[in-house]
Amino acid sequence: MKQLLRSWRVWVYVLAMLVSFYALTFNGLRYGVDFSGGTLFQVQLVEKVKSPEQMAQIEKVIEKRLDWTGLKDTKVSAWGDEFVVAQIAETDPARVEELESLLRKQGKFEATLDGNLLFDGSELTHIPKDPAQGYGFSNAANDLVQWSLPFYLNDAAAKRFTRMSFHQCMVVSYAQAGGKQYECKRTYFFIDRPVNSVLVIPKDLYLSDRQALLQGNQEHDIPAGVSLEELLQNASLPYVVVDSPATEEQTTELKDFSASRRHAIVPHNLSPELASLLGGMGYRLKKVNVPEPDVQRTPGLATDAYDIQQTVPWTWIASGARSVISLTAGVASLEPFVANAEDAKEFNPLLIQGTGETQEIAEKRLKELTIILESGSLPIPVESVSKETISPFLGREFLGEGFWIGLVGVLTVAIVLAIRYRRPKLIGPMMVTVLSEAYLTLGFAALIKWNLDLASIAGILTAVGTGVNDQIIITDELLHGGERTTTSTSFVNRIKKAFFIVVATASTILAAMVPILFIGFGRLTGFAITTIAGVLIGILITRPAYGEAARHLLEEK
Repeated sequence: MKQLLRSWRVWVYVLAMLVSFYALTFNGLRYGVDFSGGTLFQVQLVEKVKSPEQMAQIEKVIEKRLDWTGLKDTKVSAWGDEFVVAQIAETDPARVEELESLLRKQGKFEATLDGNLLFDGSELTHIPKDPAQGYGFSNAANDLVQWSLPFYLNDAAAKRFTRMSFHQCMVVSYAQAGGKQYECKRTYFFIDRPVNSVLVIPKDLYLSDRQALLQGNQEHDIPAGVSLEELLQNASLPYVVVDSPATEEQTTELKDFSASRRHAIVPHNLSPELASLLGGMGYRLKKVNVPEPDVQRTPGLATDAYDIQQTVPWTWIASGARSVISLTAGVASLEPFVANAEDAKEFNPLLIQGTGETQEIAEKRLKELTIILESGSLPIPVESVSKETISPFLGREFLGEGFWIGLVGVLTVAIVLAIRYRRPKLIGPMMVTVLSEAYLTLGFAALIKWNLDLASIAGILTAVGTGVNDQIIITDELLHGGERTTTSTSFVNRIKKAFFIVVATASTILAAMVPILFIGFGRLTGFAITTIAGVLIGILITRPAYGEAARHLLEEK
């Protein structure tokens, strides 16, 4: 036994078992929809899908948004040509609401300057999640947490941005200490700018939004001094300010827009008279909630008499605006000064910044924007999203039955091995190896927080089955020749020969599983992951340890 414990292969096995024990104890196993239930989303698109390629793109985008880590047992499939059904092993109400919000967005990211498109989400090539390049969080003013998201553009978009931002600042003053002071134009970032729509704004809401934009709202990334007209110009969104009731001139203007605009974007509390008027003109109403004012205490003052209200402008939400960032003199090629746009330096990566009241809120905003940008936009907007809960009752019952079936299988393997070898000292290590391979694979699943589904369990059984086969190969090689195999050199050579066969077999299995893992075939992804993990655990950890134990036992005999 002391000689066996000197082997590094045995210590690798022991260390792996300890890591698995830690992962299973503190992370625990996570079960997919098949076992623990989940949530089913039904996504209705605005129009019918035009081709199978377009539907495949929609499915891929939705899957990335629901499960951007790829570990949540997400299944997405088309249902007809205007519905997509997605299910995920998630039942937490807050998380489900967050996912539903992501699904409702088309995810079309655009940046504009003076109403002209600078670039869109399809021109982003990479988001570096590296704090050294600006990704992450930092402290901002007023106890806010600032988040930053850098991104790279392709060559064409980077050149366009450089050309359009060239010298887009003007000198407003000159300070002896600080030099020239510039006023630069603003770039506006949008997600899902409305198309084929007209904005209908009641007059009192228009006036309050105008004031709110000038005041700004740092918690929602709205800088002070933003012009309502400039916001709507960059959104390329026509609008009509209406009285209640609407004047004849306003009615005529709305009627003219109805010839080319299908949707009217209105506040949720629009008067019935105006709603009826717009419906009679053929508009489809898209209601957007009017946000409640945020009451905030003025820093340094304790009395409630000095509390202030900050409002998120309704037009900010309705237009899809997400952030406004001013150009700088450096980006505009004024410091250092460059005379010709052709000689201007291209800035890549660029940076989007925002703030949150807490670290949790800042992380949520950064994560949501990262997911949308990485998943890409849907080629067709979403009309509606409905959801329902999938009961875990049948899955739990099957999981219990599966445990007993697995136990019967292990006992059957033990009986077959006992009949085959009739050597209890060998059968014990063989069964320990079989069970430990399954345990280590489950530990790996717990470590990476993989959601186990039926396919994953099948993958574990497959890996364990190949493990039994490999142990038989190793044992037969060690026993081959009977009493002639008596020296350590003979044992070592035979183990090497056995492992050549084992590695060749494992390589064949891995070659079959890798395409399934990277290309993806729906429910087979879990099967591929657990099969690959089980096979690698076997050839790198458990089978070398078993070979060492078997050699030690036979040498003693």
